[in-house]
Amino acid sequence: MNVDMSEATRDLLSRERNVIADLRATLDRLNASESDFQDLKTALRDLEGLFTLVVCGEFNSGKSTLLNALLGEEVMPSGVTPTTDRITIVTYGERARDVDEGDFTLRREYPAELLRQVALVDTPGTNAVVKKHQELTEKFVPRADLVLFVTSADRAFTESERTFLEMIRSWGKKIVVVVNKLDILANDSEHEQVMRFVADNAKQTLGVAPQVFGLKARQAFVAKRDGDDAALKDSGLPALERYVSDSLAGTERLKLKLKSPLGVAQRLTDRYLAEINEQLQHLEDDRRTLEEISRQREQFRDDMASELGGYVSRVQGAFYEVERRGDIFFNDVVKVTNLSGMLSSAQIRDAFEARVLAGTDRDLQRALSELADWLIQRNLQLWEDVTGYVQERRFADDERVIGEVGGRFQYDRTTLLKRLELSTQDVLSRYNEDKEADQVAKMLQGTVARFVLTVFVGFGLGAVGVVLLTGTGLDIASVGVGVLVVLLGFLVIPRRRRRLKAQLAEQMQTLREQLEEQLDEQVAEEMQRASERLTGAVAPYTRFVKSELGRLHTLDAELSRTDTQLNNLRADVDDLRG
Repeated sequence: MNVDMSEATRDLLSRERNVIADLRATLDRLNASESDFQDLKTALRDLEGLFTLVVCGEFNSGKSTLLNALLGEEVMPSGVTPTTDRITIVTYGERARDVDEGDFTLRREYPAELLRQVALVDTPGTNAVVKKHQELTEKFVPRADLVLFVTSADRAFTESERTFLEMIRSWGKKIVVVVNKLDILANDSEHEQVMRFVADNAKQTLGVAPQVFGLKARQAFVAKRDGDDAALKDSGLPALERYVSDSLAGTERLKLKLKSPLGVAQRLTDRYLAEINEQLQHLEDDRRTLEEISRQREQFRDDMASELGGYVSRVQGAFYEVERRGDIFFNDVVKVTNLSGMLSSAQIRDAFEARVLAGTDRDLQRALSELADWLIQRNLQLWEDVTGYVQERRFADDERVIGEVGGRFQYDRTTLLKRLELSTQDVLSRYNEDKEADQVAKMLQGTVARFVLTVFVGFGLGAVGVVLLTGTGLDIASVGVGVLVVLLGFLVIPRRRRRLKAQLAEQMQTLREQLEEQLDEQVAEEMQRASERLTGAVAPYTRFVKSELGRLHTLDAELSRTDTQLNNLRADVDDLRG
């Protein structure tokens, strides 16, 4: 910065550098583009350079002619077709010469006094046929301390000019609008009409009323070359020159210089804050999707718990039926009139198996198959629901464009969504319901079989005849037949029948309770395995959403702090006094 600096100015400069350094660190964690880092670096470097006045506008608007008029020499070529296809930076030199600086930039040195204080920059037309030309102009705008935007009176403020001004505005640059070629208008009325039209539209586009100068650039150049003061005054150039001169005065020049990197930093801060906000909106949608998946899983567990009782009851029903048939069997068999039948344990065993136990295996098989089918179908439905939500989330992203900034975020997020969708679809495609149900049914049947065997063996149904008679404690040979019939009919047999019924009921109740507990545990294990599988599929997506939310909220806070610091710095720059 080629001016003497006060302590206050040096403090502002130091604060600027610190804020921009912090911003660069934040942008690095946001995976910002290299061009954005370069813009910040260049803005800081240019603080130490000449005041830079950038002239831009559409081709054939008279930009080069304006520069020649300001310099009083034909330094830049001009014509009715595009004459500038690269950025030309005009600086002071003891003799005229061109230095090719690469990257479509040419430095032209010329011995003009104005150039000792300011570097003038000629740019390609903003509506250039070659798109690269406009890109060059847009790329150079961040380096400007002051922008002279030139529009032609015969096509004042076109749509492309409005768009370009909006872009310049986003960089926070000081803009002066020059309406050139006023000499082609018929009279002062047309002159005033065009000037008012440009001023109104520029204010609407920029949000502030810029300085607007009317100019006859070619007349100004000829008048200055020929020393025609009257024609020069009529051209409008002196008013513009005074404004440029005032802008180059100490304090004003200093303010513009200090604001230039602030404008670059502010534009990038605003841009990345908007990108973070957009990414956070997507992540909030993701969080709600994960919450919905979690809610579905909770509902799944509640529904399973609610529905399981009905299927377990059907399994238990097979043993209620054993108890019911046993009750009838004992009434028919354990009675005094069947005394001879009770003396044969083999006969009683066969009758018990035929009348009480027959069909139990079939009833259990059917009930357990229904339970297995239900368990598999409900797990399958959960995966289908999750797949539907993931597809809905991904399709929503296809319709909404995540900004180009933070490409890693977009790539990682899209990849994880697709991966989760493929995982769920893979599960669904591999789900052989018949095979899965058969495996679960066999597992359940094994559980039931173990308990049935244990209880029935403990109950001793195969030796029920022996239990009936050996437990009487009576000796038939020592008791008269009449007395024996009375004792058996009124005392022993009814008591023994009640005992057998109670024993069977007790054992069946125990079996039902233990079976319910085991089935609950077995179903819970199956649900846990399915849940763990689903959790494993969703986990990478869940971790990404959680970590990105934390990361982006931190970066959002940092950029918001930077935004506040930039606003404070601009206010302090405005308060500088000469």
